Amino acid sequence: MAVSRQTSFEVEGKPDDLLMPMVQALSDMRCYRFSRDGTTVTARTTINWRSIGEVMTARLSDAGAGKTLVEVSSHSALGTVIFDWGKNNDNLKRFETAFRSRMARQANTE
Repeated sequence: MAVSRQTSFEVEGKPDDLLMPMVQALSDMRCYRFSRDGTTVTARTTINWRSIGEVMTARLSDAGAGKTLVEVSSHSALGTVIFDWGKNNDNLKRFETAFRSRMARQANTE
C-alpha cells in the first residue's frame, strides 16, 4: 500500500489551453516517462535521497464559467512504502507553483 496524496484547485482558462503549461510544470519538476490520456498526464519523479520516486497524475476538467479544475495526485512508486517523509505533499506544492508560473508565462506571451 503506497503512500498517496492528492489536491485540487481551480484556475482561469479552458482545459485544452492549459495542457501545455501542465506538461511543462511536470517537466520543470524533472519528471520523466510521461503518458497522456486526453487531458490527464502521468509522469514519474526522479529518485533522490528522500525517496525512490513517485508517480504523479495531473488531470484538467472543465469547471464551468471559464474555469478549469486541476486535480493532482502523487503516490510512492514502490507499493511497500509506508512513510514518505512528506515527499508527496512537497510534490503537490511544487507542481502547483510550477503550473501557476507556466500559466503566467503563457499569458504574457499571448
